[in-house]
Amino acid sequence: MIDVYTSNEDGFQTYRIPALLKLHNGTLLAFCEARQFLSDHAQNKIALKRSLDKGKSWGEIQVIADAGMDSLNNPLVVQDDNTSDIVLMYQKYPYTTTSEVDNPDKWKSHSTQSFPANIHEGVVSEGFRGKICRTFIKRSSDNGISWSEAQDITESVKRPIKVTSYAGGPGIGIQLIYGKYKGRIIMPFSQGPWGEMKVYTVYSDDGGKSWQYGDVAPSNNNEQVNEVQMAELIDGRIILNARSYKGEKLRKIAFSEDGGGSWSVLKDAKDLIEPECQGSLISFDENPNVKSLIYCGPSDSEHRRKGMLKQSRDDGENWNNLNVVYSGFFGYSSICQLDQYIGVLFERDDYSKISFKSVPIV
Repeated sequence: MIDVYTSNEDGFQTYRIPALLKLHNGTLLAFCEARQFLSDHAQNKIALKRSLDKGKSWGEIQVIADAGMDSLNNPLVVQDDNTSDIVLMYQKYPYTTTSEVDNPDKWKSHSTQSFPANIHEGVVSEGFRGKICRTFIKRSSDNGISWSEAQDITESVKRPIKVTSYAGGPGIGIQLIYGKYKGRIIMPFSQGPWGEMKVYTVYSDDGGKSWQYGDVAPSNNNEQVNEVQMAELIDGRIILNARSYKGEKLRKIAFSEDGGGSWSVLKDAKDLIEPECQGSLISFDENPNVKSLIYCGPSDSEHRRKGMLKQSRDDGENWNNLNVVYSGFFGYSSICQLDQYIGVLFERDDYSKISFKSVPIV
Protein backbone atom coordinates (compact mmCIF):
# COMPACT_ATOMS: atom_id res chain seq x y z
CA MET A 1 0.00 0.00 0.00
CA ILE A 2 1.34 3.43 -0.99
CA ASP A 3 0.17 6.73 0.50
CA VAL A 4 -0.43 9.09 -2.42
CA TYR A 5 -1.82 12.08 -0.48
CA THR A 6 -1.27 12.71 3.24
CA SER A 7 -2.91 15.40 5.39
CA ASN A 8 -0.76 18.45 6.13
CA GLU A 9 1.68 17.66 3.34
CA ASP A 10 2.22 19.48 0.01
CA GLY A 11 0.50 22.62 1.26
CA PHE A 12 -2.98 21.34 2.12
CA GLN A 13 -4.61 20.24 5.36
CA THR A 14 -6.89 17.57 3.86
CA TYR A 15 -7.21 15.52 0.67
CA ARG A 16 -10.51 13.91 -0.25
CA ILE A 17 -12.63 12.53 -3.14
CA PRO A 18 -10.23 10.33 -5.14
CA ALA A 19 -10.60 9.66 -8.88
CA LEU A 20 -8.28 7.09 -10.49
CA LEU A 21 -7.80 6.94 -14.26
CA LYS A 22 -5.66 4.42 -16.11
CA LEU A 23 -4.51 5.87 -19.43
CA HIS A 24 -4.08 3.98 -22.69
CA ASN A 25 -0.29 4.06 -22.22
CA GLY A 26 -0.56 2.57 -18.70
CA THR A 27 0.07 5.81 -16.78
CA LEU A 28 -2.10 6.14 -13.66
CA LEU A 29 -3.60 9.51 -12.73
CA ALA A 30 -4.76 10.11 -9.14
CA PHE A 31 -7.05 13.14 -8.86
CA CYS A 32 -8.56 14.52 -5.65
CA GLU A 33 -9.81 17.64 -3.88
CA ALA A 34 -7.02 19.46 -2.04
CA ARG A 35 -8.66 21.30 0.88
CA GLN A 36 -7.72 23.91 3.47
CA PHE A 37 -9.70 21.94 6.05
CA LEU A 38 -12.02 18.92 6.13
CA SER A 39 -15.28 20.60 5.08
CA ASP A 40 -16.68 19.80 1.64
CA HIS A 41 -16.23 23.48 0.77
CA ALA A 42 -12.83 24.65 1.97
CA GLN A 43 -11.36 26.63 -0.92
CA ASN A 44 -10.85 23.24 -2.59
CA LYS A 45 -8.48 22.87 -5.54
CA ILE A 46 -8.31 19.95 -7.95
CA ALA A 47 -5.00 18.14 -7.50
CA LEU A 48 -3.26 15.44 -9.52
CA LYS A 49 -0.38 13.01 -9.10
CA ARG A 50 0.91 10.66 -11.82
CA SER A 51 2.40 7.17 -11.63
CA LEU A 52 4.44 5.61 -14.45
CA ASP A 53 4.98 2.24 -12.73
CA LYS A 54 1.48 0.90 -12.02
CA GLY A 55 1.19 2.73 -8.70
CA LYS A 56 4.47 1.74 -7.09
CA SER A 57 5.57 5.40 -6.95
CA TRP A 58 3.92 8.76 -7.56
CA GLY A 59 5.19 12.09 -8.87
CA GLU A 60 4.90 15.57 -7.42
CA ILE A 61 1.52 17.16 -6.75
CA GLN A 62 0.03 19.29 -9.54
CA VAL A 63 -2.72 21.79 -8.75
CA ILE A 64 -4.55 21.71 -12.06
CA ALA A 65 -7.64 23.79 -11.16
CA ASP A 66 -7.80 26.68 -8.69
CA ALA A 67 -10.66 29.13 -8.15
CA GLY A 68 -9.31 31.07 -5.18
CA MET A 69 -11.84 31.32 -2.35
CA ASP A 70 -14.45 29.38 -4.33
CA SER A 71 -14.60 25.62 -3.88
CA LEU A 72 -13.91 23.07 -6.63
CA ASN A 73 -15.54 19.68 -6.11
CA ASN A 74 -16.13 16.22 -7.54
CA PRO A 75 -13.33 15.36 -9.99
CA LEU A 76 -14.76 13.16 -12.76
CA VAL A 77 -12.46 11.97 -15.56
CA VAL A 78 -12.40 9.91 -18.75
CA GLN A 79 -10.00 9.39 -21.65
CA ASP A 80 -11.37 9.60 -25.18
CA ASP A 81 -10.45 6.50 -27.21
CA ASN A 82 -10.33 8.41 -30.49
CA THR A 83 -8.03 11.31 -29.57
CA SER A 84 -6.51 10.03 -26.29
CA ASP A 85 -7.46 13.41 -24.77
CA ILE A 86 -8.31 13.35 -21.07
CA VAL A 87 -11.53 15.13 -20.14
CA LEU A 88 -11.87 16.35 -16.54
CA MET A 89 -15.16 17.68 -15.15
CA TYR A 90 -15.71 19.37 -11.81
CA GLN A 91 -18.11 21.73 -10.02
CA LYS A 92 -17.46 25.19 -8.60
CA TYR A 93 -19.33 26.47 -5.54
CA PRO A 94 -19.16 30.22 -4.79
CA TYR A 95 -17.55 31.28 -1.52
CA THR A 96 -20.19 31.90 1.14
CA THR A 97 -20.18 33.29 4.67
CA THR A 98 -22.44 32.20 7.52
CA SER A 99 -24.22 35.57 7.43
CA GLU A 100 -25.62 34.63 4.00
CA VAL A 101 -27.32 31.48 5.29
CA ASP A 102 -30.45 31.39 7.46
CA ASN A 103 -29.49 28.30 9.44
CA PRO A 104 -25.80 27.37 9.05
CA ASP A 105 -26.08 24.33 11.33
CA LYS A 106 -28.53 22.78 8.87
CA TRP A 107 -25.60 22.28 6.48
CA LYS A 108 -23.42 20.25 8.81
CA SER A 109 -22.73 16.88 7.24
CA HIS A 110 -22.01 15.31 10.66
CA SER A 111 -23.75 16.40 13.86
CA THR A 112 -20.53 16.33 15.88
CA GLN A 113 -18.22 17.85 13.29
CA SER A 114 -15.63 20.40 14.42
CA PHE A 115 -15.05 21.88 10.96
CA PRO A 116 -17.29 24.56 9.34
CA ALA A 117 -20.60 23.55 7.81
CA ASN A 118 -20.99 23.08 4.06
CA ILE A 119 -22.94 26.30 3.76
CA HIS A 120 -22.11 26.90 0.10
CA GLU A 121 -24.84 24.42 -0.82
CA GLY A 122 -27.31 26.45 1.23
CA VAL A 123 -27.17 29.49 -1.05
CA VAL A 124 -26.84 28.16 -4.59
CA SER A 125 -30.00 28.61 -6.63
CA GLU A 126 -31.66 27.12 -9.67
CA GLY A 127 -31.09 28.50 -13.16
CA PHE A 128 -27.92 29.77 -14.78
CA ARG A 129 -27.40 33.22 -13.33
CA GLY A 130 -26.36 34.58 -9.95
CA LYS A 131 -25.00 32.45 -7.13
CA ILE A 132 -25.15 28.96 -8.60
CA CYS A 133 -23.12 25.78 -8.74
CA ARG A 134 -21.27 25.65 -12.07
CA THR A 135 -19.62 22.82 -14.00
CA PHE A 136 -16.33 23.17 -15.87
CA ILE A 137 -14.21 20.92 -18.05
CA LYS A 138 -10.48 20.89 -18.71
CA ARG A 139 -8.65 18.78 -21.29
CA SER A 140 -5.17 17.33 -21.48
CA SER A 141 -3.53 16.06 -24.68
CA ASP A 142 -0.25 14.98 -23.09
CA ASN A 143 -1.30 12.36 -20.54
CA GLY A 144 -2.04 14.85 -17.77
CA ILE A 145 1.17 16.88 -17.87
CA SER A 146 -0.56 20.09 -18.97
CA TRP A 147 -4.18 21.21 -19.07
CA SER A 148 -6.35 23.57 -21.09
CA GLU A 149 -8.16 26.59 -19.72
CA ALA A 150 -11.42 25.80 -17.92
CA GLN A 151 -14.60 25.82 -20.03
CA ASP A 152 -17.99 26.51 -18.40
CA ILE A 153 -20.53 23.89 -19.55
CA THR A 154 -23.16 24.48 -16.85
CA GLU A 155 -26.06 25.00 -19.26
CA SER A 156 -25.35 21.64 -20.94
CA VAL A 157 -25.35 19.54 -17.76
CA LYS A 158 -27.77 21.21 -15.33
CA ARG A 159 -31.55 21.43 -15.64
CA PRO A 160 -32.72 25.06 -15.72
CA ILE A 161 -35.41 24.83 -13.03
CA LYS A 162 -35.66 23.26 -9.56
CA VAL A 163 -32.07 21.95 -9.55
CA THR A 164 -29.74 23.78 -7.15
CA SER A 165 -26.85 21.59 -5.98
CA TYR A 166 -25.63 18.87 -8.32
CA ALA A 167 -22.48 16.83 -8.83
CA GLY A 168 -20.53 14.77 -11.30
CA GLY A 169 -19.57 11.28 -10.11
CA PRO A 170 -17.24 11.62 -8.35
CA GLY A 171 -14.84 9.15 -9.96
CA ILE A 172 -14.62 8.15 -13.60
CA GLY A 173 -16.66 8.38 -16.75
CA ILE A 174 -16.81 5.67 -19.42
CA GLN A 175 -16.82 5.46 -23.20
CA LEU A 176 -19.16 2.95 -24.81
CA ILE A 177 -17.60 0.25 -27.00
CA TYR A 178 -20.67 -1.73 -28.15
CA GLY A 179 -23.76 -1.20 -30.25
CA LYS A 180 -25.61 1.82 -31.58
CA TYR A 181 -24.00 4.30 -29.18
CA LYS A 182 -20.41 3.13 -29.60
CA GLY A 183 -17.99 6.00 -28.91
CA ARG A 184 -20.37 7.93 -26.64
CA ILE A 185 -18.74 9.36 -23.53
CA ILE A 186 -20.86 8.85 -20.43
CA MET A 187 -20.44 10.97 -17.29
CA PRO A 188 -22.51 9.94 -14.23
CA PHE A 189 -24.25 12.81 -12.43
CA SER A 190 -26.56 13.45 -9.50
CA GLN A 191 -28.75 16.45 -8.76
CA GLY A 192 -30.49 18.02 -5.79
CA PRO A 193 -31.71 19.94 -4.01
CA TRP A 194 -31.17 18.05 -0.76
CA GLY A 195 -34.26 16.01 -0.04
CA GLU A 196 -34.82 15.32 -3.75
CA MET A 197 -31.59 13.60 -4.81
CA LYS A 198 -31.68 11.88 -8.21
CA VAL A 199 -29.14 10.47 -10.69
CA TYR A 200 -28.78 10.82 -14.45
CA THR A 201 -26.29 10.79 -17.33
CA VAL A 202 -24.40 13.58 -19.04
CA TYR A 203 -23.09 12.41 -22.41
CA SER A 204 -21.15 13.48 -25.49
CA ASP A 205 -21.07 12.02 -29.01
CA ASP A 206 -18.21 14.20 -30.25
CA GLY A 207 -15.33 13.41 -27.92
CA GLY A 208 -16.40 15.79 -25.18
CA LYS A 209 -16.77 18.95 -27.25
CA SER A 210 -20.52 19.24 -26.63
CA TRP A 211 -22.74 17.74 -23.95
CA GLN A 212 -26.36 16.97 -23.16
CA TYR A 213 -28.17 15.24 -20.31
CA GLY A 214 -30.62 12.37 -20.10
CA ASP A 215 -33.61 11.61 -17.89
CA VAL A 216 -33.24 11.01 -14.16
CA ALA A 217 -33.56 7.40 -13.02
CA PRO A 218 -37.14 6.90 -11.79
CA SER A 219 -38.14 5.33 -8.48
CA ASN A 220 -41.28 3.71 -7.14
CA ASN A 221 -40.83 4.83 -3.54
CA ASN A 222 -39.20 8.25 -3.84
CA GLU A 223 -35.79 6.79 -3.09
CA GLN A 224 -33.00 9.32 -2.94
CA VAL A 225 -29.71 8.52 -4.64
CA ASN A 226 -26.50 10.40 -5.34
CA GLU A 227 -22.76 9.79 -5.88
CA VAL A 228 -23.11 7.45 -8.83
CA GLN A 229 -20.84 5.41 -11.09
CA MET A 230 -21.68 3.58 -14.31
CA ALA A 231 -20.35 0.68 -16.39
CA GLU A 232 -21.17 -0.82 -19.79
CA LEU A 233 -22.41 -4.39 -20.03
CA ILE A 234 -21.40 -6.69 -22.87
CA ASP A 235 -24.86 -6.39 -24.45
CA GLY A 236 -24.49 -2.60 -24.70
CA ARG A 237 -26.68 -1.68 -21.75
CA ILE A 238 -25.38 0.66 -19.05
CA ILE A 239 -25.70 -0.11 -15.36
CA LEU A 240 -25.61 2.57 -12.69
CA ASN A 241 -24.62 1.96 -9.10
CA ALA A 242 -25.48 4.76 -6.68
CA ARG A 243 -25.26 5.68 -3.03
CA SER A 244 -28.60 5.36 -1.25
CA TYR A 245 -29.16 8.64 0.54
CA LYS A 246 -31.23 8.25 3.75
CA GLY A 247 -32.35 4.85 2.49
CA GLU A 248 -32.07 1.18 3.35
CA LYS A 249 -28.23 1.08 3.55
CA LEU A 250 -28.16 -0.82 0.25
CA ARG A 251 -26.72 0.41 -3.04
CA LYS A 252 -29.21 1.22 -5.79
CA ILE A 253 -28.92 0.03 -9.38
CA ALA A 254 -30.75 0.72 -12.65
CA PHE A 255 -30.20 0.02 -16.35
CA SER A 256 -30.24 2.03 -19.56
CA GLU A 257 -30.86 0.52 -23.00
CA ASP A 258 -30.52 3.79 -24.92
CA GLY A 259 -27.03 5.02 -24.13
CA GLY A 260 -27.95 6.77 -20.89
CA GLY A 261 -30.98 8.67 -22.22
CA SER A 262 -33.41 6.88 -19.90
CA TRP A 263 -33.31 4.36 -17.08
CA SER A 264 -35.22 1.48 -15.56
CA VAL A 265 -36.71 1.94 -12.11
CA LEU A 266 -34.13 2.03 -9.30
CA LYS A 267 -33.88 -1.10 -7.19
CA ASP A 268 -31.81 -2.38 -4.28
CA ALA A 269 -28.56 -4.23 -4.91
CA LYS A 270 -29.31 -6.82 -2.24
CA ASP A 271 -25.69 -7.92 -1.75
CA LEU A 272 -24.17 -4.44 -1.57
CA ILE A 273 -24.52 -3.15 1.98
CA GLU A 274 -23.25 0.39 2.58
CA PRO A 275 -23.15 2.98 5.39
CA GLU A 276 -24.25 5.77 2.99
CA CYS A 277 -20.96 6.32 1.21
CA GLN A 278 -19.65 6.75 -2.30
CA GLY A 279 -18.57 3.52 -4.01
CA SER A 280 -16.79 2.66 -7.24
CA LEU A 281 -17.67 0.42 -10.19
CA ILE A 282 -15.90 -0.82 -13.32
CA SER A 283 -16.38 -3.36 -16.08
CA PHE A 284 -13.66 -6.01 -15.70
CA ASP A 285 -12.21 -7.95 -18.64
CA GLU A 286 -11.79 -11.54 -17.46
CA ASN A 287 -10.76 -12.56 -20.99
CA PRO A 288 -11.54 -11.26 -24.52
CA ASN A 289 -15.02 -12.80 -24.44
CA VAL A 290 -16.04 -12.51 -20.78
CA LYS A 291 -16.72 -9.38 -18.75
CA SER A 292 -17.86 -9.00 -15.17
CA LEU A 293 -18.50 -6.08 -12.83
CA ILE A 294 -16.25 -5.08 -9.93
CA TYR A 295 -17.55 -2.92 -7.08
CA CYS A 296 -15.56 -1.35 -4.24
CA GLY A 297 -16.86 0.28 -1.07
CA PRO A 298 -17.27 -0.03 2.70
CA SER A 299 -18.99 -3.32 3.58
CA ASP A 300 -20.50 -2.17 6.89
CA SER A 301 -24.02 -0.75 7.21
CA GLU A 302 -23.20 1.63 10.06
CA HIS A 303 -19.61 2.79 9.64
CA ARG A 304 -17.20 3.62 6.84
CA ARG A 305 -14.85 0.69 7.32
CA LYS A 306 -13.75 -2.63 5.82
CA GLY A 307 -13.42 -1.63 2.21
CA MET A 308 -14.07 -4.66 0.01
CA LEU A 309 -14.00 -5.66 -3.65
CA LYS A 310 -17.05 -7.56 -4.89
CA GLN A 311 -17.75 -9.14 -8.26
CA SER A 312 -20.90 -9.79 -10.27
CA ARG A 313 -21.05 -12.16 -13.23
CA ASP A 314 -24.77 -11.67 -13.84
CA ASP A 315 -25.00 -7.96 -14.67
CA GLY A 316 -25.28 -6.71 -11.11
CA GLU A 317 -28.01 -8.99 -9.82
CA ASN A 318 -25.78 -10.93 -7.41
CA TRP A 319 -22.40 -10.04 -5.91
CA ASN A 320 -19.67 -12.25 -4.44
CA ASN A 321 -16.94 -11.11 -2.06
CA LEU A 322 -13.48 -11.04 -3.66
CA ASN A 323 -10.97 -9.45 -1.31
CA VAL A 324 -10.71 -6.99 1.55
CA VAL A 325 -8.85 -3.84 0.47
CA TYR A 326 -8.46 -2.31 3.94
CA SER A 327 -10.08 -3.44 7.18
CA GLY A 328 -9.93 -0.09 9.01
CA PHE A 329 -11.66 3.22 8.26
CA PHE A 330 -12.47 3.25 4.54
CA GLY A 331 -14.15 6.16 2.77
CA TYR A 332 -14.46 7.09 -0.89
CA SER A 333 -12.66 5.05 -3.55
CA SER A 334 -11.90 4.80 -7.26
CA ILE A 335 -10.73 1.67 -9.07
CA CYS A 336 -9.21 0.48 -12.34
CA GLN A 337 -8.14 -2.83 -13.90
CA LEU A 338 -4.42 -3.65 -13.86
CA ASP A 339 -4.24 -6.99 -15.70
CA GLN A 340 -5.67 -9.49 -13.18
CA TYR A 341 -5.38 -6.99 -10.33
CA ILE A 342 -7.57 -4.08 -9.29
CA GLY A 343 -5.91 -0.77 -8.57
CA VAL A 344 -7.71 0.94 -5.68
CA LEU A 345 -7.29 4.61 -4.72
CA PHE A 346 -9.09 5.15 -1.41
CA GLU A 347 -9.54 7.35 1.64
CA ARG A 348 -8.47 5.80 4.93
CA ASP A 349 -7.97 6.48 8.64
CA ASP A 350 -10.45 9.33 9.18
CA TYR A 351 -9.55 10.97 5.86
CA SER A 352 -5.92 11.44 6.88
CA LYS A 353 -4.62 9.70 3.75
CA ILE A 354 -5.55 8.79 0.20
CA SER A 355 -3.71 5.56 -0.52
CA PHE A 356 -3.20 3.23 -3.48
CA LYS A 357 -3.23 -0.54 -3.34
CA SER A 358 -3.06 -3.17 -6.05
CA VAL A 359 -5.39 -5.99 -5.01
CA PRO A 360 -5.44 -9.43 -6.68
CA ILE A 361 -8.65 -10.98 -7.94
CA VAL A 362 -8.93 -14.16 -5.89
